[in-house]
Amino acid sequence: MNGWLLRLLRVPPEPTPPDGSPDSILVFRAGRNYFRWRIVVWAVSQVALIAFAFVPLVVLSQAHKLPPLVFDLLAGFEALYLASLLAIIPLTFWMQKLNYELRWYIVTDRSLRIRSGIWAVQELTMTFANIQDLRITEGPLQSLLGLADLEVRSAGGGGAPGPYGASVHSHGARFAGVDNAGQIRDLIVERLRRYRDAGLGDGHDPHPVSASPSLESATAELLREARALRAAVEAN
Repeated sequence: MNGWLLRLLRVPPEPTPPDGSPDSILVFRAGRNYFRWRIVVWAVSQVALIAFAFVPLVVLSQAHKLPPLVFDLLAGFEALYLASLLAIIPLTFWMQKLNYELRWYIVTDRSLRIRSGIWAVQELTMTFANIQDLRITEGPLQSLLGLADLEVRSAGGGGAPGPYGASVHSHGARFAGVDNAGQIRDLIVERLRRYRDAGLGDGHDPHPVSASPSLESATAELLREARALRAAVEAN
């Protein structure tokens, strides 16, 4: 069913990794309790919608003065609404599951990428050159569930859009609902230190491109001609 829904919603199964070496790619996911909490919220909302659907039934049961035709039409609409509500419960549950499974947090040695959403895919990419601050936030409920959010703040803001979905312009990225926020923070701090020690943020290329043989030979030939011209000028 996952594949069918992904094709229906035109959602790519996974994001492409951000800039960085392939062997440095690490993928983090939201904690399992994050999914459980979303299911609890979803279940409460479904119960509230079903309970609200029975209110017109109670009103109709007391509406003895309505014409029979009007009463039958209203009762038919109410039954159709309730049946539709019950029919889409499996679909909305699966949407909650997909929302959890398609939440990606990817970190490389040069950048990070966060993607979330189903109906509107949001993807944010941030390079280590723009990272200014990392902060862990944890509310009482999150603490109870063993979860936290890791906020990565940038100096200038502006999240670059990924290859899929709408671009996200923000001054920071959020690793929402993770159960290892401290581990992710320490990893980013360590890689950020290596990134800056290597001079990548100062426009220095640690792997300079060497000159090609044709360029070297052309340069040597030009140098020989310049020396010959200088010798001729001095002789005259």
